[in-house]
Amino acid sequence: MAYTGGPLNELNGKMGISAPFRSVPVMKLIRTYNPLSKDALVQLIEYHYKNDCPCGIKSQGTVEMFGRNLYESQLLYWKEYRYSLKECIQWEYDLFVVQSLKGGVIEKKAIHRLNQSLTDFKFEEAEGFLDEELRIDIIIKKNTVEVGGIQVKPVTFKLMRPEVISFNTMANQKWTKPVFYLFYDKEENFINMDNIVLEIRNL
Repeated sequence: MAYTGGPLNELNGKMGISAPFRSVPVMKLIRTYNPLSKDALVQLIEYHYKNDCPCGIKSQGTVEMFGRNLYESQLLYWKEYRYSLKECIQWEYDLFVVQSLKGGVIEKKAIHRLNQSLTDFKFEEAEGFLDEELRIDIIIKKNTVEVGGIQVKPVTFKLMRPEVISFNTMANQKWTKPVFYLFYDKEENFINMDNIVLEIRNL
């Protein structure tokens, strides 16, 4: 199972290695091309680094390059190399490829469940500014009007550093509409779906 926590997560976040404008807006890439394998996503990231695609998505490097950036940033942040280049590349691969593909599948599963449970509302994948800047995964609409949003997160998100959680919260607040957090466990079961459904009914 891919593991993207630990000290490298702190390093990656503090140094902004995987920020979309410094790396690749990977969820946008997944939504646009719907890659069916990890290799396909790796190739898409590389293609959008080496080529100017009409789709407008641009990567600032390959997965291997993001790993190298993570590796080199250790010296600046810790004044030493604690992890090998291979470990850093693997960490970024797990983040950009393994976790991103998994996240996309889980978001679709959430949308399907919500649309079944709340027929008075419509749930859609967030795109562009809402997704990349405001950290919103799913838009909630009522009578075609956007009334809120949802972030879909692994329950381990609750254990992350306070500054990571507050970064997400502050990004959400820029929208001025309510944003709910839907959590899933390691078996990919939603653990607070019933509560979210009740809260959305009150919008």
